[in-house]
Parts: sequence; structure tokens; C-alpha cells
Amino acid sequence: MNSRDASRDLSEAAVREPLRLKLRDRRVIRASSGTASAVLVPLFSYENETHLWLVRRASSLRRHSGQVALPGGKVDATDESAVAAALREAEEEIGLPRSCVDVLGPLDDLVTGTGFTISPFVGWIAVPFTPNPNPAEVARAFAAPLRSFFGRAGGIPPFHGHTVDGERVWGATGKVLRDLVALVREVTGG
Repeated sequence: MNSRDASRDLSEAAVREPLRLKLRDRRVIRASSGTASAVLVPLFSYENETHLWLVRRASSLRRHSGQVALPGGKVDATDESAVAAALREAEEEIGLPRSCVDVLGPLDDLVTGTGFTISPFVGWIAVPFTPNPNPAEVARAFAAPLRSFFGRAGGIPPFHGHTVDGERVWGATGKVLRDLVALVREVTGG
């Protein structure tokens, strides 16, 4: 992390509304193939700095077991939209009530090598929230400072990423967070 990133203001005031305005300009890329899925990037303020919730998937899951991820999953036929799916999944996985999330906007969609088209949405949790992980889906929920993702990713591809709170954040989750960090850099002064 460079000295500018180390001193960057990542408070709610510096991030939340400027990011909402920037996300309005984002182009959402729709892929024609892959299983439609959606994730929530749940941001919140802690000690006057922006953090986010991450999960480690349960080891019993068929896909992506044991991996660190953002709350989310497959878009069901009953979901009104991809953002509705992301909010539903966050509620099912970590107990985050939909009514507590201020959706700031979408990041670019991405297609994974495992056949998923992921639509990421950035949301802000403005009320106190303690995760209540669903053990069938989530082994662990943990908070990470957004600043943790400003440094260079380490390791050897395809596993390069960031280590946060003893967990490896890489793959599609790492890509979503890299895209978010690029936008946050823009809105907080380049």
C-alpha cells in the first residue's frame, strides 16, 4: 500500500454518497451464458473507517466450499431482480435484514471460470448489525477494513489475493473488491 492509500480518508462521509454517485455511472455488463448470481458488498462504518462483511463458505457445500466470499448466490426465478437476490441471500446467509441495507448501486458483472455470471451490488449498513451466520451455508462471517484491499495482491495466480483476518480473499471475490477499490480511489482523490 502506498503512503497516499495509507492516509486516504475512508470514513463514511468520504465514501458513502460519493460512491453512490459514481456507481450510477457504472456500466453493467450482461453475459449471455452462465448461471445468474448476485452478491452484496455490505459496507459499514466502524471506528470512522469503512469496513465490509465477508463470509467463509461452509465446507459441506457442493460449490465453492471453504472459500471466502461476499454474501450472495444464485438468482432464483422468484427474485424480482439481481439486487433482490443479493439482498435475499445476505439475509439467508448472515441474517442481514434487507430493510437495513441502503443499496448504493452495481459494480460491473463478471463471468467466472466455474460458469457463473455474478452481479455485484454495493450496499451500506447504517445501523448496528451483528451477523448470525446460517451454519448450512456459512462457516464464518467476519469484518474486514476496506483499506486491507488497497495493497497489491500477493501469491501465485490463480490464487493471488489478500490475506485478511487469517482468511485468503481471491478469485471472483477478489476481483469484485479490486473493482470497488478502484472506484473508491476515484471518489476519494485518485
